[in-house]
Amino acid sequence: MHRFPPETSLNIPERFTDPFRYSPHPLVSLAAKMLMKRISASEELSSYFSEGKMLGVLVVSNASGQIGYLVAFSGNVSGHSHLEGFVPPIYDLLDPSGYFKIKEAEITAVNNSIDALEKGPAFNSLKLELTLAETRRDEEIGLLKARMAISKRERDEIRRETSDPSRLRELIRESQFEKAELRRLKLGWEEKISTLKEDIRTILEELKRMKTRRAEMSDALQKWIFSQYIVHNALGESSSIGEIFDRSGLIPPGGTGECAAPKLLEYAYRNSLKPLAMGEFWYGLSPETAVRTQGHFYPSCTSKCGPLMGYMLQGLSTESEKDPLIGVPEIVFEDEHIIAASKPSGMPSVPGLNGRESMEEWLSSFYGQKVYPVHRLDMDTSGIILFARNIETSIALQKQFEQHSISKTYKARLSRTKEGRPVEEGDTGEIHLALSADYDERPRQKVDLQQGRTAITFYNVRSVGSDGSIEIIFQPYTGRTHQLRVHSAHTSGLGHPIIGDLLYGGSVASRLHLHAFEISFTHPANGKRMTLSTSANCY
Repeated sequence: MHRFPPETSLNIPERFTDPFRYSPHPLVSLAAKMLMKRISASEELSSYFSEGKMLGVLVVSNASGQIGYLVAFSGNVSGHSHLEGFVPPIYDLLDPSGYFKIKEAEITAVNNSIDALEKGPAFNSLKLELTLAETRRDEEIGLLKARMAISKRERDEIRRETSDPSRLRELIRESQFEKAELRRLKLGWEEKISTLKEDIRTILEELKRMKTRRAEMSDALQKWIFSQYIVHNALGESSSIGEIFDRSGLIPPGGTGECAAPKLLEYAYRNSLKPLAMGEFWYGLSPETAVRTQGHFYPSCTSKCGPLMGYMLQGLSTESEKDPLIGVPEIVFEDEHIIAASKPSGMPSVPGLNGRESMEEWLSSFYGQKVYPVHRLDMDTSGIILFARNIETSIALQKQFEQHSISKTYKARLSRTKEGRPVEEGDTGEIHLALSADYDERPRQKVDLQQGRTAITFYNVRSVGSDGSIEIIFQPYTGRTHQLRVHSAHTSGLGHPIIGDLLYGGSVASRLHLHAFEISFTHPANGKRMTLSTSANCY
């Protein structure tokens, strides 16, 4: 346990951190600064962490009531799972004599055999030989057919000029011979090509068997791994990660249990330390894809840590996991076809897994009929959203979205950062950053220039405040998940996260400062262009 400086005010929090939405406690911020100072002062540690790593700190108290903190890193660094001063892994996968390394080596051997067979000279030679044989077959058959066509024309000419029975019989024999020659040629090539294909098929079947074995070995090893990761909670209970996820009907993603947060909690429980407050932050260079800035705190990912942290926090009094609704739904426009309503921050657009009443459910109850969502807003985003009152209208409006004939306008306030793009009042521009889901860190999205979906945002800087905040107008051309949030926060976009966007490094606020205040579309029933708006003074 590391100690705080003697002069530190040790005001401990009343409740433990909600790992999925929190503002760091002052003691957590201090511990993080002390850890970053330690890393920067050590050449060895700086070399380990300079390329970027998620770190974590946990404020704890011991049996004597002394306050201190623990530190951890996610995964491993430079092939090391143990570093002096950092908590150890829950289970050490890097132990060279351990079961994991032995089985990993076996899987690697199978993988090497697959590569050797797939890329080996025998397989590639057979494929090349097959390609050449099929090419030569086509060429020879084509040439023979061309000669036969010429011969046929010559015979047809002779038939028109002679009635000699013996000559006509001779012509028939010539035709029969040529046809027989074609059959023999086709048969010869068919036999040769069939043999080559059979040899290739034999290798492909062997590859299939080897890949199936590799998959089975990997699945078995993964299950074994998660049976070895035994974690505890504040109630003194213990369970394997595999059991925890199985009770939720889920399969733990690769790397579950290797994040800093579960490492810290498990070490505290095993060493009779009481967890008081926690935070995870980034250290080192910002990655090209994800939104990560040195010194910024980020919430835990839900895919790996959702069920796991839910178990490990049992027995602790934690901060509320639910944000309050900011305002109430407001009907902006309605007719027999369309409902436009202003969604409050904190309300989901459609039913989800968090148990909150969604905008779809609220409107269906309010009108006493089913409504159909045409598009969505993030739960934390407020503003105008369209619903259809029948399937036909829903299809028509969705088609307009697909054709980019519906325009949406958002107002936002950004946290100015030193890493971000210089902006001034009146600046306009476009952001082109393709996005895809970050499956290892759901629900986050990431920049993916190779396989991501096109995402385009137009912006207009309205003002830059003396407090560093940036008032901005966004007009997204596309509608990707978290598009405006990532385009704002990523250093290849604006580099200034939206205030209240803790997921992408925004400053702490009572809500996400993003509001959809205007939408323009063509009414499907009457063909008239409509522009609807709601208050932009949402924060």
